[in-house]
Amino acid sequence: MPLYGTFLFLNLPFYAFSLLHDQLRNFVLISTALFTAILPILSILLMKQFGLISSIQLEKREDRKYPILFTIVFQMANYYFLHKVHLPGAYYMFLIAGLFSLLLTLVVTYYWKISMHMTGIGGLTGAMLLCAFVWQIDLRITLAVLFIVAGITGTSRLVLNAHTPLQVGAGFLAGLIPQLSLILLSL
Repeated sequence: MPLYGTFLFLNLPFYAFSLLHDQLRNFVLISTALFTAILPILSILLMKQFGLISSIQLEKREDRKYPILFTIVFQMANYYFLHKVHLPGAYYMFLIAGLFSLLLTLVVTYYWKISMHMTGIGGLTGAMLLCAFVWQIDLRITLAVLFIVAGITGTSRLVLNAHTPLQVGAGFLAGLIPQLSLILLSL
């Protein structure tokens, strides 16, 4: 979701993003792809290979702790590299709120299984709400699509018996609330 979010941010109708050079856009996308998709996937494969997790599907609550922890480290590295370039502050808030969502998910995972899929889509939805609010730009279509995707994702998690309705709702809120909290802090 951070990669999708970065793509959306870079294509927002907001002057600060439209002024970015193509080279910088590519750097931001490559860094985000590396640290939020490629390295977490590779680490899960390695954890499976070394027997630290029983399945790459992370179906068991116990299997989720190390992958989430590694993802937090990778997200922090991504933030470190991207903070060296000057992007609009709301983008950095998106990254920080994503870290809070991951930390919240990690803590909850020690006691209960939460939908990480829903945490991701909840965070992305919250980030776009943040952008619409802070920059006063019309993102109704983007937000409608995100809510539809969230509905489809949540429904699929329920149909597959991967989660209970409470786990799906909690996951969405674990992504959404940190993003929306940053709106309140930015007022």
